[in-house]
Amino acid sequence: MLRGTKMSEKAKEKMRLIKIGKNNPRWNDGNSEYPNHAEFKRARIEILKRSKGKCEICGKPAKIVHHIDGNKNNHNLSNLIAVCFECHEALHCDNNGKSIRGRPTKYKLAFGISQKEMAKMFDVTTATICNWIKNPKKKLWLENELKKVIKI
Repeated sequence: MLRGTKMSEKAKEKMRLIKIGKNNPRWNDGNSEYPNHAEFKRARIEILKRSKGKCEICGKPAKIVHHIDGNKNNHNLSNLIAVCFECHEALHCDNNGKSIRGRPTKYKLAFGISQKEMAKMFDVTTATICNWIKNPKKKLWLENELKKVIKI
């Protein structure tokens, strides 16, 4: 279609029908990652409104809604928080700093220690470690402290 020309309603409908079901690039054999997907979509909108689109851990723009208890069936608003990509990755690390998604985190690679282990070392929460990493001065301080302790 040429730029600036309008698509007829018939052509729009044809394009819509082409992407239904198995023809949709995001088709997953009719399964959703989340049970009660429509309920989760409604809850996601509410959570992003509640947080004003900001990560509830670090304050950066948030596009992800995280299930606090890890139960993808529990879409209760008290079980959901808005987070940015980086904080969401940090929430999905095992105790060894390895991402549940199969990738080691940047800090596990650099220092051999996970954010959870850092939090334990400094007696703070993983959210605090996340905030320190996002603040250039605190990040530099953290990296220097880790270098002293880990002796890299």
